Amino acid sequence: MATLALRNRETRRSSVNCRVCESPRFREFLEGRGYRIVQCSDCGLRYINPQPTDAELTEFYAEFDSHSTWRGDTEERFDRAVREIVLQFCTRGSVLDIGSSRGNFLIAMRKAGFSTFGVEPSLKNSEFARSVNQVDTFTGTVEDFLATSPRSRFDVITMLNVFEHVKEPKSVLRNLSSLLTPAGIVVLIVPDARLHAFVGRVRRVLGFSDPFMMDNENRPLVGFDPPAHICSFEPRLITQVVEECGLRKLLLRNAPIIITKDTWKNRLKPILYSASQSLYYASFRQFVLGYSTLLVARVQP
Repeated sequence: MATLALRNRETRRSSVNCRVCESPRFREFLEGRGYRIVQCSDCGLRYINPQPTDAELTEFYAEFDSHSTWRGDTEERFDRAVREIVLQFCTRGSVLDIGSSRGNFLIAMRKAGFSTFGVEPSLKNSEFARSVNQVDTFTGTVEDFLATSPRSRFDVITMLNVFEHVKEPKSVLRNLSSLLTPAGIVVLIVPDARLHAFVGRVRRVLGFSDPFMMDNENRPLVGFDPPAHICSFEPRLITQVVEECGLRKLLLRNAPIIITKDTWKNRLKPILYSASQSLYYASFRQFVLGYSTLLVARVQP
C-alpha cells in the first residue's frame, strides 16, 4: 500500500497508459524514492506511473547535473567502442547526440570526420561543450529541441543511456526519425531491465531490506532508477518500440560498458560483459542479456 506521502505527491502527477503498447492495465512492481513503478499486464514494460511532474524532474536534474563533470579513460573507451559500431553502418556525415552532456561522444565522432551537434538539458554541461570542447550544442530537452522544428537532417542520431529518461519515447523517436537522411541510422543504448529485475528478485528472496537498492546513493540497479528512468526496457521491448516507429532493426547486442568510479563496478562489469558476450556469440548473436542493450535501426524503405 502506498504511503500517505506518496499518495499526496501522486495527486499532482499524471497517470498514463503503457508507453509501449498503450494498455491501461498494469500491476504493481516496485515502490521507492517516493515513486511507483508498475508493470504493463499486456507487454510487460515496467514504467513509473503516475509519472513525475516536469517541476520534479527539473529539480532532480538541477542537483544531479552538478555532479556530472567526470570523464575518465573508461568513458573514452566507451565512446570509441560505440563509434566503431556506428562506423559499421555509416562512415561519414553528421551526428546528432541527444543528451550529449559535455560533448564527449561527439568529440570521438568528430575525430572520425563527422560533423556534430548535441542536445543537452544541463546549462552547465552544454556551456562546457560549446566553450571548452567546441561542440555545437542546443541547451534544452529533446522535446524542447523538437519543438523548434529543426530543418537539419542527420546521418546518425544517438541516444546513449537517454531513451529511458523520456516521458513519451515513441513520440520522441518518431519525431527524431523524421530528421534522418534516407540512409540514416538511430543508435539507442538502454539498461536491460531483465538483469536488474533478476538481481532485485534474488536479493528479495535472500531477505535484503532494500532488494532493488533504492536507498543506495550510487544507484547500481539503473534498470529501475526513479525519477530519472521513466521506462525500464528490455531487448524485446526496445525492438518493439523501434519497429512501431517505422524503423528497421539492423543490430541488437549488449552495449559496451562504461565503468564509473565505484570500485565494485570496476570489478563486476567487465566480468558481466564477458559472460554476456559469450552467451551472445554462442547463440549466434540471437540471445542478448546484459547490463545494457544497444540497438541500431534505420528507417523502413
